Amino acid sequence: MEKVLRHYKDEPEKLAAAHYLIEGLPAHYSYQGTEIEQYYDIAARILASGLPPEQQRDSLLVISDRCFRDAPLRTISDARIITSGFLIHDIDVSYRQWKNRSWAKQATFQEFCECMLPYKMAELQSLDGWRDTLQSHFTDDLCNMPYDDVEYGTAMRTGDIIKNEAQRKMSRYGLYSRSGLPLLSAYLLPRQTFGDIPDYALIGALALRAAGVPVVIDETPVGARYEAATRWFVVLSDRGTWEPSEWDLSTGIGWGFFPYERGPKVWRRTYSINKERLRYLRKARVIYPFDLCKTDVTGKYFLTTDLTLPISRETRKRLRDKYVYIASAVRDTTHAQQSRSFTGEYSKQLPQTFSSVDPGWYIVDFGQIHRRNAIFRNMGREVLYQAYGYDGERLISITKPFILHKDNHIEYISDDTINSPSLDKWRNNPLL
Repeated sequence: MEKVLRHYKDEPEKLAAAHYLIEGLPAHYSYQGTEIEQYYDIAARILASGLPPEQQRDSLLVISDRCFRDAPLRTISDARIITSGFLIHDIDVSYRQWKNRSWAKQATFQEFCECMLPYKMAELQSLDGWRDTLQSHFTDDLCNMPYDDVEYGTAMRTGDIIKNEAQRKMSRYGLYSRSGLPLLSAYLLPRQTFGDIPDYALIGALALRAAGVPVVIDETPVGARYEAATRWFVVLSDRGTWEPSEWDLSTGIGWGFFPYERGPKVWRRTYSINKERLRYLRKARVIYPFDLCKTDVTGKYFLTTDLTLPISRETRKRLRDKYVYIASAVRDTTHAQQSRSFTGEYSKQLPQTFSSVDPGWYIVDFGQIHRRNAIFRNMGREVLYQAYGYDGERLISITKPFILHKDNHIEYISDDTINSPSLDKWRNNPLL
């Protein structure tokens, strides 16, 4: 890191960009060791085998479970393995794109840092030359962009050209079930023949960013849309507005987010560390492993409410932590909360963790107790919620389940009607 800072000592903007990346390094991580490369070698042979996409997916799932099951548990902070040469090259490439590409000049320096500069867009993504690889793979049509006085060289037009080329070359094939370890190397990403909407949303975002288009990824902690995506990419337009895709490579950019959908939360993936989550991580007596690098953008998509929920005196006496949790009801109650864990440098600081609540509920955010009220910020409306607190051993309900209605009023639900099918319209989809 000292080499990087010395390298840019006479270039103030690049030096500031380097400081930005270095500050966030402890929150980002990669696979440790060479085992993942063995898996990627096998995956490359399977993807080139000519097998149908279903068989490729199923083969990689079997191999993942039999031979590489523990790979996600062996991770290392990027701060320990990233090299000065890699970081300098990546800063130079992204900075040059920001200054020279017509579809990127609208970005402020802060926007450049968040939606162009980062050397990865997903945790566990390989530290390889993905910008060069994906740009060479998905920008043939960009070289032949037809000239006009309106759309030529704009972020939206450029984004559409790259997205359409990526969809055509990849022959997007949706298979919405687990497919083994994710394929997160520059070589494999454009060759993947199967995937779900989050997979293709990530590939689309990486292809756009590789070409210098300012782009971020937004996502929901549960399936906010009834039959649609839980992840999509968002382009910074020439007007400085954030224009979402409907979901992945198969949909247009800026066509408008689904006006009839609702959900509890929308999070934007960031490179920078969410300071509020970092304080929570350091101060909570028991923690849920929220991703450190996400920021709340729910208000950009849904009507939201800051909730103040009264807690009874008896319940408050039982709680042993100032932090409380809010969960969204999910339709399929056979899916309990998925186990998750922190990795990277910050995992060494963690207190006791938990990973589950009652079946049929999914934790979407945390709040704090103020006097005898549980406070939660920016909660999406038209959702069935339940609030929880920590009693020193486990999470307990601290309110009755309730619906936050469109007109902002709260309707509490009795225990004997909570499983009624009439409440399904207020539940979200679980992440599979």
